[in-house]
Amino acid sequence: MQRNPRTIRSVPDEPAPQYRSPVDPRDVKAGWVVSDRNGYYDSQNIVVVRGEDGPEYSVILHHSENREGGPGLRLYSTRSTDRGRTWTALQPVEDATRQSHDGYQLVHRTADGRERIFLFYGWNIGSQYPPGADPGLTDMKRTDMQLDEGYWLRVSDDGGRSWGDRRWSIPVRRTAIDRRNPWGGATMGMFLCDKPSVIDGSVVMAFQKTVDGAGETPGSEAFFLHSRNLLDVEDPGDAEWETLPRGDSGLQAPSGELRLGEEPHILWLGEPHPGRVLALWRTETGRLATSTSDDGGETWMRSAWLTFEGRSDGAPLRNPRGSITPFRLREPASDGSTQFALLYYNNGRTERLGYVGRRTYWLTIGTVTPDGRIEWAQPEIALWWDGTGFEDRPGWNPDWAIVDGPGYPDFAELDDGTLVVVESNKLAVRCHEIDTRLVSMLRRQRDRAGAPSDPPVLSAQGAIGLRSPVLPDLRARGGFSIVARICADGIPESDTVLAGAQSTVTAALGEEPTERTITKGWVLRVLPDGEVEFAVSDGFGTGCAISTTGLVRGGGWDGRGHSLAVVFDGGPRVAYVVVDDRLDDGGELREQGWVTVPAGLGEVGGAELDVPDGPVRSLEIWDRPLLVSEAVALHRRG
Repeated sequence: MQRNPRTIRSVPDEPAPQYRSPVDPRDVKAGWVVSDRNGYYDSQNIVVVRGEDGPEYSVILHHSENREGGPGLRLYSTRSTDRGRTWTALQPVEDATRQSHDGYQLVHRTADGRERIFLFYGWNIGSQYPPGADPGLTDMKRTDMQLDEGYWLRVSDDGGRSWGDRRWSIPVRRTAIDRRNPWGGATMGMFLCDKPSVIDGSVVMAFQKTVDGAGETPGSEAFFLHSRNLLDVEDPGDAEWETLPRGDSGLQAPSGELRLGEEPHILWLGEPHPGRVLALWRTETGRLATSTSDDGGETWMRSAWLTFEGRSDGAPLRNPRGSITPFRLREPASDGSTQFALLYYNNGRTERLGYVGRRTYWLTIGTVTPDGRIEWAQPEIALWWDGTGFEDRPGWNPDWAIVDGPGYPDFAELDDGTLVVVESNKLAVRCHEIDTRLVSMLRRQRDRAGAPSDPPVLSAQGAIGLRSPVLPDLRARGGFSIVARICADGIPESDTVLAGAQSTVTAALGEEPTERTITKGWVLRVLPDGEVEFAVSDGFGTGCAISTTGLVRGGGWDGRGHSLAVVFDGGPRVAYVVVDDRLDDGGELREQGWVTVPAGLGEVGGAELDVPDGPVRSLEIWDRPLLVSEAVALHRRG
């Protein structure tokens, strides 16, 4: 019998569901590749310019077929017209007669609607120590930080497609640190990694000087280049430049063996503090140094450590000797306050001169207070890297390119508030759009209170007859969160179980029967010092534990209600604890508060929930990792 042919028709009114990417946008490997020629990349910089069909990106980077700081370093430009998905071939900005490096762009939009990009960069011949220099000086591994004339400037009037045939020098004033160097100041040891800012009509950028000209060495100092009229003159050669601060010395860290003024940045706080600027820079001490000026950078207050509260007695933002990037957001907070984004590594590790702990970038948002401080939000994980790293290779030394995680990021902001970042692990440059939900939550963290929009999979106030859900398998890159409300007047006895869900099951894995058993699950218990530990195990030897470090110090057993949020995030394989409205940072006990979850930790099963009578008043479980901002809002909900 002949069958009727099947009729296939188009159904335009019934579109297919939108594609949902399984990729974690925070995964560095998920970024769009700008360039990946191996060798050595660094100091990438991005700006947004107007295009015929929407925003276009201009990126400047430097690359070498050699090692970090070695001969052959050269600046290149590339562009994207599709929001970073594809990029043009690299085009050299400078000829190869000299090394060119550390290029940073500034877009200036004139009153008549034109866009001009200024490109500031280093251009040098790769100096070595002069004849007669101290014979005790070691050979310079880096040849990209010795500049004779100062910095250099080029201009693009076509959105970064070309950079003209002229360059202009930007003179740098010699100071005491230059006169002490092996060249007596004829050559300066300098490094620039700050995106230029427009501060009250002037162009300002921060840079460092080194005492021996060899690179990132002890005794470096932070300085600032300042031009009041660059944006007003048609010929950049007519611009006037000064080196700040006044006097013969730059800024250094308040303490530390190396006394660094390394890789500085400058931030303008704006109204109602028009002359106030803040500088911040990295050190080897596991903390970020900062200083404040009330006259635009001419004179500076005594340097201090950067804290979340913006006060000297606050909690420090922890960072190893790794690159940080602050960025002034275009749109203010809901109350009109200026806000800044800051990427940093959120750990205070100090081994290997601080060149460690650089695989995960955390993002925080700072808000300018009425009295002229910047208060920083509790941070969120923004970018993570679990790929190849060479930081532990034999024979490590600080002159090598330290290939570990994302570094030297730079921000651009689109009209809709999306933050775009370029970064590199020194082997490839990638472009990312930061998760908009993460940014939004951070910008409003200080004002939000309430529960997440999705309900918990378990909510208990007393645990009779309740079964804990099977926690998501972290190997699938998911996660979970357990939030406990506690209240006790006095520290409970050591090893007191606050809550738990553990089961003892057969150890058989499909083979012959066995009498051996395993215990898997999780438990929340009190430690001898009064802190609280969360431990989870699959029963076969793979587990993870994380504990608070500031619960006792913060009055966690003072008879009032407090909250503990334990979050396991399977994307970056990171676990962290939020105590009330603070992400535990390790306090005085550890260099960091968060821990790395073993790659093999997976399914841990479900079990009868045990919440003994005692400090825990309620318990909630989510089958996903809560943001730090969500945990903070939950605490404020009460």
